[in-house]
Amino acid sequence: MNQLDQPPENKSFDERSFMAKLLAGEYGLAITYWALYFLGSGLFFVMGSRAVDNDQWLAYLVMIAALLAYTVTLIIGIRAAYNGPQLWKVMSRTSSVFMIVNILVGISTLSFIY
Repeated sequence: MNQLDQPPENKSFDERSFMAKLLAGEYGLAITYWALYFLGSGLFFVMGSRAVDNDQWLAYLVMIAALLAYTVTLIIGIRAAYNGPQLWKVMSRTSSVFMIVNILVGISTLSFIY
């Protein structure tokens, strides 16, 4: 049997890529949630700062509108699909409200700068 006749080897569980492990849920909900939260916050901070520094207010306002639309969509989706304990439902809504307040504080702060 030569090398061409052998079946391809499947990657073992530990050799999968980061994205494959993330999509499979290997890291857990809390780690995934906070990692994606800080990634999104960091991107928003960098891109928003650059847009404001270059006086590209339209780009900044589009980013804020997209973030608010995404948050509203998540709240509606969570409300419709979540069937677990009510405590987690309340906590998820509260965290979404805090995120909206954080965005509004950022907008207010920028209005004082310019």
